[in-house]
Amino acid sequence: MSSPQAAAVIACAAAGGLLIWAAAVPLAGLELEVAGAGQRVGPTSIIIAALVAGVAAWLLLALLSRLAHGRTVWTVVGSVVLLLSLAGPAISGAGGAVLVVLELMHVVVGVVLLLGLRRRAAPRRGAGRTVGTESS
Repeated sequence: MSSPQAAAVIACAAAGGLLIWAAAVPLAGLELEVAGAGQRVGPTSIIIAALVAGVAAWLLLALLSRLAHGRTVWTVVGSVVLLLSLAGPAISGAGGAVLVVLELMHVVVGVVLLLGLRRRAAPRRGAGRTVGTESS
């Protein structure tokens, strides 16, 4: 996968998180503040989280793609990480509508990264060998 392709997927993941934030905060008037952590969730934190998760996912995919079943292993690891990340907002004390919005952000960013990066990673087939016919 090329750098521009990965960057586009990561940008789409961040945009998905930002769209949810825009619908919840400016449009619906929800305060995305995690009381237990004393942290306000805004565009900057969404972009940084998507970038960090996206770059980590991309690097792991690049490493695992060298293995025979690397994309499958990467998909399983990414799915487990996404499921574990869903515990974060609840553990940090978010509740009600804030919890729903934060969980939705996690799911959207994670699914975009999982599907987008996996789809653009070329599967290994025959270690780059091509089969041709010889002319006599």
